[in-house]
Amino acid sequence: MDNYKMKNTIREIYDGLEKNHFSTLKKSENPMWDQPIIGFARGDDPYFTFLKDHIGSFHWSPKEAFQLKYQESIQDHRLSVVSMAFPQTMETKAAQAKETLAPAREWIVSRGEWEPLMKEFSGKLTNRLADMGIRSVSIDLLPEFSTVKTSQLGIASKWSHRHIAYLAGLGTFGLSEGLITEKGKAVRFTSLIVEAELIPTERSYQSHHEWCLFFRDGSCGACIRRCPVNAISKEGHDKDLCDAYEEVFAAKYWPDDIERGNYILGCGLCQAGIPCQHGRP
Repeated sequence: MDNYKMKNTIREIYDGLEKNHFSTLKKSENPMWDQPIIGFARGDDPYFTFLKDHIGSFHWSPKEAFQLKYQESIQDHRLSVVSMAFPQTMETKAAQAKETLAPAREWIVSRGEWEPLMKEFSGKLTNRLADMGIRSVSIDLLPEFSTVKTSQLGIASKWSHRHIAYLAGLGTFGLSEGLITEKGKAVRFTSLIVEAELIPTERSYQSHHEWCLFFRDGSCGACIRRCPVNAISKEGHDKDLCDAYEEVFAAKYWPDDIERGNYILGCGLCQAGIPCQHGRP
């Protein structure tokens, strides 16, 4: 398995997805998510040690996550991590940019149906790789994947898809803590650990805030103005205030024609109507 073959396999799985459409909005011909951009990292990259120090000792290394599925000893260098960023479509971003108090209907649906889509995508991808004789672990399919309440960072994940995407060369962080990629900040991530020594993607940046205009020269701050509850400021992102508002918009602004069901919420107003919504500014 090499990088080229891995990318082609991922794109073939994307092209065959059955759940990637807006049938909930009576637009089954329209995809919810565009084709992912893909980056690679070594399983023994020192950044994983940094994540344990920065986020918490509970944050998995690739080897630890791999061993949750394959309970045997393995060396870090035999593993690679594949990071995939799925961009919101232009239609969804255009609709989201018009909103000021609550997310657009397209945004609600694409976020709410992300987990079932990733279950399909990750299941098909790991099965395809298994048929090719390659062992892999999808983070999103691990039953142990969850969040932890920390005193320093608040809610934190046992595996940060965003930090892995930064490590895999896909982008840098913005003021609102979203990752700005070559396809913009309106993206969602997933990660795959694979037993293969893939060539790591070069990180074309020197710092973790390099692509954010606010941190570069102070010329931006659009995400501050886009937040309806002032959860973003020049000092950063208040995750507790942000999370609390999601239940508020669900109670006050939820569209009558979309069933709430088990949707996970996501406001995301700070990811559209900004200079980095479509790409690196």
